Amino acid sequence: MKTLRFPHLKQSGFTLIELSIVVLILAVLAGVLVPRIGTQGAAARDARRIADMKTITAAIEQYYADHGKWPTANTNGSYGGWDVSHDGNFIQELVNKGYLREAPKDPINDNTYHYRYYVYNKGNYGCQGNSKFYVLGVLNFETSKAKKNNPGFFKCASRDWSKEFAYVTGGGASWQK
Repeated sequence: MKTLRFPHLKQSGFTLIELSIVVLILAVLAGVLVPRIGTQGAAARDARRIADMKTITAAIEQYYADHGKWPTANTNGSYGGWDVSHDGNFIQELVNKGYLREAPKDPINDNTYHYRYYVYNKGNYGCQGNSKFYVLGVLNFETSKAKKNNPGFFKCASRDWSKEFAYVTGGGASWQK
């Protein structure tokens, strides 16, 4: 049998040094890009949290306008009676009555990152108002920029929820000195 040779084709390949340089360049690029992608993901999740708060607040306010009362908070004893997004009950009444398509959940939705909702009785913590009032908050943000740009605020004479949440809002009461 004859062995065929192809003299017009040269053997080509990379040397060990060339491969090492390519791997080194890829490692440097990965080291630079991965932290940026992680930070952008955290910023996107924080933006979603703020958008969710605006959507939930609008739904709560419309519910109150239609029914003359705030949606019921499904209390969770493990979280001081707050209705929390990661237990599956978060303001379900808004979904059931058509004010929200689905119950919003924090993008991570665990013990560290979640939403909370509570309805307080008239006058609690020195809040002034004609009826019960509600507090709605984001427990934590992932970036400091989100907290700085979206501080939120809800305070009464003897309690400042702004110190308890990364972002907080509420309605039905005001604080008077």
